[in-house]
Amino acid sequence: FYLMRLWTDTPRADCGKEMYDVTGIFYPDVDLALGPDDADLSLVHLEEEAGSLRTTSLKLSGLLQAEAVYTDPVLPDPVRDKRLCKRRLKLALYQLLKDAKGIQPPWGALTGIPPTRLVCAKMAEGMDREEGLAHVGEEYDVTPQKTSLLGMAVKAQQSLEKAGDDEVDLYIGIPFCESRCRYCSFISAQVGNGQLLEPYTRALEGEIAAVIRLIREKKLRPRAFYMGGGTPTALNPVQLDRVLQAAKPLIDACRESTVEAGRPDSMTRERLEVINRHGISRISVNPQTVHDVTLELIGRRHTHAQTEEAFGLARSMGFDHINMDLIAGLPGETPDMFRRTLDWVKRSSPESLTVHTLCVKRSSDMHRWQDSLPPGEAVEEMVSMGLEAALSLGMQPYYLYRQKHMAGNLENVGYARPGMECLYNVDTMEDTLSVLAMGAGGISKRVTPGRVMVYRAANVKEISQYIGRAEEMAQRKRDLWSDI
Repeated sequence: FYLMRLWTDTPRADCGKEMYDVTGIFYPDVDLALGPDDADLSLVHLEEEAGSLRTTSLKLSGLLQAEAVYTDPVLPDPVRDKRLCKRRLKLALYQLLKDAKGIQPPWGALTGIPPTRLVCAKMAEGMDREEGLAHVGEEYDVTPQKTSLLGMAVKAQQSLEKAGDDEVDLYIGIPFCESRCRYCSFISAQVGNGQLLEPYTRALEGEIAAVIRLIREKKLRPRAFYMGGGTPTALNPVQLDRVLQAAKPLIDACRESTVEAGRPDSMTRERLEVINRHGISRISVNPQTVHDVTLELIGRRHTHAQTEEAFGLARSMGFDHINMDLIAGLPGETPDMFRRTLDWVKRSSPESLTVHTLCVKRSSDMHRWQDSLPPGEAVEEMVSMGLEAALSLGMQPYYLYRQKHMAGNLENVGYARPGMECLYNVDTMEDTLSVLAMGAGGISKRVTPGRVMVYRAANVKEISQYIGRAEEMAQRKRDLWSDI
């Protein structure tokens, strides 16, 4: 991973993010340079208007030498004109970098917005699915392989039951883990001596009660319940039972409910009995890999044998919808190693599978192992193998999303057997439904009909701050719905 220092000189300060995002397609880590003399790559952007036409020039200097000039009409609507300028600038810079580097990114010029949302927007304008896919693929230079994957995900999402304007998803965050994975950038703390677990549980019970009152008062309908983290099973069985009991009115009202049991080293029979007793319909058992040497390297502190034991225990207790998470591109792993992980997954036969591409965030510890990370071509092979394995299990991709700093500029994909798709995952990734989020770091969101506006209210991230301010966090959600 090379830290690219980028300097931009542009008359459009509001386009800076797009420039950095596009550069990030070709360089995994991009930072702001102090000036042209401090930069690895400099981008000069000039515009000149003459009548109804705007001439734009781009010039790259430093590590890459390239330039382009293009002319567009100036639109009379300033909002539409601004959007056109951003999109045109983004695509022009992408083409410059692509030609200069001589590589074809799998997702082309796409950054930020989920690709499925772009296709659905075209369908809302009157295109059918195939026309929408062709338009997005051509405009953003997406490869045929990724366009095909995108089409399968859009088709699966179209088959799901649509949410009503008065529906809302529920999220509860448990920001504790037995150990911190070295690739993790989420809000979580190690359990340690456990002294924060009890006060956190009490604060969470209070916030859950406030959310239940808000739902009843505003006549909202719960749709999907998701308990994640961290690791929810970091709570002891009594604390886990108390949180799920507090949330029981929400769980019972939802069409689906998920608890990320997650880490095999905390999945005891007692905890699984609690989860089962509260009617949770879906759990996750997350191996990430079957190779113990990799598990130790990434800080998981459990063995593959423990994963097998946890999965078998959950099956024996009647859990009939189990998801597994895998990560392609872990340090030291090869495609053959990833294939052996997939072979075990196929023998285990979960109902759904999520294949993540390793994402090296600056807030994680994974930067120390960059020299041992597999090359992008190897990771792309792993991701393709994940698709083949999922299809062999009768699954289809039903949601996908992308992040900055992903190996090979690839994607994360959720696969599921028909009827086993997770509504919460789709709602969250597509940003189409309101969410009431409880716990430290949870972000509640109110989506107006037609996704005209999306309003957000975040809980504080620091755990001890949350414990002392849980009532304030509940009030933030009340304020989010104050006009109805």
